[in-house]
Amino acid sequence: MRTFRIKNILVIMMVFTLVMTPRALAPATNANQAKPVKPLNSKTIAIDPGHGGYDPGAIYGNLYEKDINLKIARKLARRLEQKGARVILTRNGDYNYALVGMHGRDAKRYDFDQRIKIIQANNADIVLTIHVNSMRKSSYEGAETFYYPKSSAGKTLALSIQQELRTIPSMTKRIAKVSNCYMLRRTNVPAVLVEVGYLSNKHERELLKDPDYHDLLTQKITAGVIQYFNSPEKITNNGIVQDTTAAVEYVIRAMGNIFLNKEYQGESKQY
Repeated sequence: MRTFRIKNILVIMMVFTLVMTPRALAPATNANQAKPVKPLNSKTIAIDPGHGGYDPGAIYGNLYEKDINLKIARKLARRLEQKGARVILTRNGDYNYALVGMHGRDAKRYDFDQRIKIIQANNADIVLTIHVNSMRKSSYEGAETFYYPKSSAGKTLALSIQQELRTIPSMTKRIAKVSNCYMLRRTNVPAVLVEVGYLSNKHERELLKDPDYHDLLTQKITAGVIQYFNSPEKITNNGIVQDTTAAVEYVIRAMGNIFLNKEYQGESKQY
């Protein structure tokens, strides 16, 4: 009887050992596995959703640029955070920073300055200001990026994002262009203005209503940002950065934008 009990005990111990050994080893194995490094770890990115509050930006019917900008900016923020970035939004609602009683250029400049203070206070590595375009000529379409001509890093960032935007199916193949807009020239870090499409174009207007298209735009912008920080050697000109001819074209278009009728835009766009 005693021998039988000993054998039973030995069998139980062997079974227990076989069952518990994998469990005992599992935590050690998992502990030894390094967590994957996210591509935007340690980066702080400021996103500036253009316009807001009393300033609607471009308008078509009941579509307001300020609303589209904010929707895309919020989605872009979430996507960048998933890649490890710390993200700052210069606005996260329907408002701007102009004080009561301010009007016109003074109000715009005050608003811009407050946004720039937020960017600088958070030591952002780059700035992405999000806008929607609009022109009297409805045939214009396509997403495009702009950079301050005196910023070589801004140019590289704009080119990287533009490369990605051009890969969207049926996207008009626009190029990265120079701009002297206030937000680009007054920030002290690489900054890019991303015009995500034309509200004045029928086809693109429908796309800009579509949350899935917003997702696609943010996916491409994020890919461009990751490439800028991690694989700058893959960013090549290939004729998609602005030349003199394109600069003249942009100035003509920007001047024409001032005279847009009320159907498209509540006021001339200022950046």
